[in-house]
Amino acid sequence: MDADQIVPGDILIVESGDLIAADARIIQATELAIDESPLTGESVPVTKSSDTIEEERQVADRNNILYKGTAVTSGVGKAIVYNTGMQTELGSISAMVGEEEKDEIPLNQKLNKLTKHLIFVTIGLAVAFLVFGWISGKEIYTLIQTSIAWTIAAIPEGLPIVASIALARGMLRLARKNVVVKKLEAVETLGETTVIFTDKTGTLTKNQLTVNTFYFPGDERMNVEWHKKTRPVIKEHESPKENSNFSHMLKIAVLANDASLTGEKNANKDDKAYNHNKSSSDEPPSEDNNKTDTGKSKEDKDKNNDEDYSEIESGKGEGDPLEVALLNFSQKFDQDLYQDNPQLERKLHDPFDSDSMVMGAINQEGESFYVAGKGAAHAIIERSGNILIDDEVKEFTEDDKEYWNKKNDELSDEGLRVLAFGYKTLNTLPEGEEAEDFLHQLTFTGLVGFIDPPRREVADAIRTCREAGIKVVMVTGDHPGTAKNVGKQINLFKEGEEDSGSIMGKNLQEELGKESRDSNLTKTSIFSRMDPSQKLRLIKHFQKNGEIVGMTGDGINDAPALKRANIGIAMGKRGTQVAQEVSDMVLKDDAFNSIVQAIKQGRIIFGNIRKFIVYQLSYHLSEIIIIASISFSLFALPLLPLQLLFLNLLSDVFPALALGVGEGSPGVMKKPPKDPEEPILTRQNWFQVGLYGSILAICICGAYYFAHYIWEQPEEITNNIAFFSLAFSQLLHVFNMRESDEHIFKNQVTRNKYIWMALALCFSILFAAYFIPGIADVLSFQKLEMRIWGLIVVTSLIPLLIIQVLKLFNKNL
Repeated sequence: MDADQIVPGDILIVESGDLIAADARIIQATELAIDESPLTGESVPVTKSSDTIEEERQVADRNNILYKGTAVTSGVGKAIVYNTGMQTELGSISAMVGEEEKDEIPLNQKLNKLTKHLIFVTIGLAVAFLVFGWISGKEIYTLIQTSIAWTIAAIPEGLPIVASIALARGMLRLARKNVVVKKLEAVETLGETTVIFTDKTGTLTKNQLTVNTFYFPGDERMNVEWHKKTRPVIKEHESPKENSNFSHMLKIAVLANDASLTGEKNANKDDKAYNHNKSSSDEPPSEDNNKTDTGKSKEDKDKNNDEDYSEIESGKGEGDPLEVALLNFSQKFDQDLYQDNPQLERKLHDPFDSDSMVMGAINQEGESFYVAGKGAAHAIIERSGNILIDDEVKEFTEDDKEYWNKKNDELSDEGLRVLAFGYKTLNTLPEGEEAEDFLHQLTFTGLVGFIDPPRREVADAIRTCREAGIKVVMVTGDHPGTAKNVGKQINLFKEGEEDSGSIMGKNLQEELGKESRDSNLTKTSIFSRMDPSQKLRLIKHFQKNGEIVGMTGDGINDAPALKRANIGIAMGKRGTQVAQEVSDMVLKDDAFNSIVQAIKQGRIIFGNIRKFIVYQLSYHLSEIIIIASISFSLFALPLLPLQLLFLNLLSDVFPALALGVGEGSPGVMKKPPKDPEEPILTRQNWFQVGLYGSILAICICGAYYFAHYIWEQPEEITNNIAFFSLAFSQLLHVFNMRESDEHIFKNQVTRNKYIWMALALCFSILFAAYFIPGIADVLSFQKLEMRIWGLIVVTSLIPLLIIQVLKLFNKNL
């Protein structure tokens, strides 16, 4: 039957590999596990049952429900359909995506607004100049020529081109940092972000469970550290293998294990024992199970020993994630022992059962049989009659069991997934009913805690965000204890925030009811067990309080929040197509550090755009002042329209473009985010434009008047003095675009190779135009004496020196 023909009341029969076609209530389940990661974000398959749930639960905690769009990873089951199509949880998410819209303030709108203002002001001034001159009785041809020159001088023709190229160059640079930006306007939003809502699994963590802690009888705890180019290290012990509990744990980890690491097959499955498997005793062993990993050469083993053990991903495998983690640890901790243990022939196998919560195997060891068992702590504790402590086997009393159950709870509260281990030795192989259930009267050896470890670079990235005034909030579908543990390791909490830093999804509505901005929501660093609608309400709450929100997501459940966020960030490796389509940018490596790099680059890009606008407007203002001052005082045109076009063609494109592709200031992430309502040029920027333009104009006018009155030069020569002085000073003016807190000689401008290339090109073009007769005639260039060139050089350097001195005394310049 096709999925679109399913209606409420139909019975679904599902098995491993099936995709669920509708929301359904489970009525029968056998070893049924479902991958709900696209819907809930849960990274580990969820065990399902037909048990009744009395109280209301979150979507991720409804263990008797199958959801449309999820997949069966193991087992079989029957369920009765109660919702289809848009009435399913998946359908409701789709509806939310369609309803949500972004609040955007695109950079293009700000640039267009600035350009329109400049055009209106310029035309107004030109008309006023024309009318005033005409009333004063001046020659109309000169007035029109001057007005045209004024208009050319005022409008920064290269602004749209340079802005577009700067944005495109920034997007290319982000792509090299594993960030694909889908929309140009997202670049500006990146620089304004004040809050980042980030997923835990795969973004803050490595998305692979690893062995973190061993806890043995005698209150002996061994914590595992993973270091680069070394095997895992037990911090508290130099020779942990001398501990008999630890040795048994390593042995059990390999023998009671049905997983296999990538590139090998688990030798535990290489025997006829699968005929004794209680759940499939009548089935022949599979072809894969009859393969062994005995063909490895010494070179291959040496290569394994030389692995980069900090890259835990190298231990990827097939099977239950906890079992893969155990194999990964065993292989990297002791390669020889890892190779030897699987050689013990497996005789019986008791696979994991969701009712018993344990699994085990019996392997022949010489003349005896070694029983290895592991599982949920309470289940193994209940099945144990002895305890191994200080190399002695003692009776496992009820008080001992109560103690170890409490210890399991403590480790779980730390955010660890916990398994207990036990063993025993038999002289004869169990038969009949005993062979069906042989995990009894075990010798308890201890507990093992697992965790999905944080990425190495995350803690530094979060510190960078904090310095940049950006709050990082973990929003996860995982349990609060696990989230809090990861939060501690990556320094997510501020001092004194740890106790009040976590809110569960079921408590969100209560917090949203508090209207005060000082409610716990704005102070909280972790939100756990969150469903799609709760994520959406959370984002709206922060946006209502004036925050610019960046949201990461990978699943279908994240799509509404990704679309609503000011900047939606989808995962490239594990993200669904739906999440990537509604997002503004995609992380190719799924790493949180890439988000920080993207924000940094966004700030740099916007800062560069602001710099070249200040650069362009300041020297355009100087041109206006020069033309106005000399035209009104001497009624001569200091700069011809064609000269202005030629000069602006150089300055508006090459140096401005070089500024637009600069690498920015190293301290860009030590400043708070800019206000999204802030115009592209602030009052401080306009003050800089006015000051810089006035200084340039005063120096050029001074040289013009000096040559006219003192040296009594003709208008053709003074025109050339004004042109070349302005041209050189404009090009050198690019060095005034450094931040005031940067070194005068070592700063983002002087380190920008494109600045030097642009200056070399522009100076070359200027001198070529001067010496090539045809071009020189068109631009009205004259042969100039050495003293004239001296005046031009001095005039060009004075504005640079004045502005640099002012920057030393005033940090706002």
